[in-house]
Amino acid sequence: MTTSPQPDATGAPSGVPGPTTAPGTSSALELRGVSASYGRTRALWDVDLSVRTGTIAALLGPNGAGKTTLLNLASGLMRPTEGTVLLGGEDVTRLTPSRRAKAGMCLIPEGRGVFPRLSVRENLRLLAPPGVRDAPVDEALEAFPALRDRLGQRAGSMSGGQQQMLALARCYLARPKVVLLDEVSMGLAPRVVDEIFASLQALARSGVTLLIVEQFVNRALAMSDTVHLLNRGRVTFSGPPTELDEEAVLAGYLGADIAGGAST
Repeated sequence: MTTSPQPDATGAPSGVPGPTTAPGTSSALELRGVSASYGRTRALWDVDLSVRTGTIAALLGPNGAGKTTLLNLASGLMRPTEGTVLLGGEDVTRLTPSRRAKAGMCLIPEGRGVFPRLSVRENLRLLAPPGVRDAPVDEALEAFPALRDRLGQRAGSMSGGQQQMLALARCYLARPKVVLLDEVSMGLAPRVVDEIFASLQALARSGVTLLIVEQFVNRALAMSDTVHLLNRGRVTFSGPPTELDEEAVLAGYLGADIAGGAST
């Protein structure tokens, strides 16, 4: 497991501001009684999960808990065997990923989601979804200034952190309502992680709803309005991070019972 910088006196990790989003009253994303399987292997069991509009929610759990499966279900890359997915209160369970994207869903999957042989400029053009005119490229470059001087550079020749910034530019180009992020800090230097987390919090302050799967537990807890713990395909806790025992959550990542230290 990767460790992260220690929190400062306020409880927030160094270099990353605390939560600033104002919790909404409606659900931007909701899963009701969702189950999923890979063949005969059940991955999710009757999952209920809600993310309020304009908030940041963290989805935490050990490897194999079903976190990526849940994001794939929400984005439409997988269909649930049971249950309903709602986006902004509308049932999107049967919609394709492209139709969900047009409705405001944006998935940033694990890994460097760029075209390595194309330039940064060409990647930005391709990252803007079909039907989105006048994509706000300037907003993306303002969020990630390191890309501005590399527009003509091949994406694959940039550092891993710069490639991840390029992948995250889609959060701005797609004009999304809900962004799903799967381990976007994986393998990056602490300074780059600081920049990425700061950009995500700025995105949330603009009204975009975020659901984040993250390896840096203390960072996720510091920036989130709500935390959902997932273990063996079941939600074991949903609530504010202040009700969680961080040591118990960390123990869960190391193989202990992730629900053991949660207040319910």
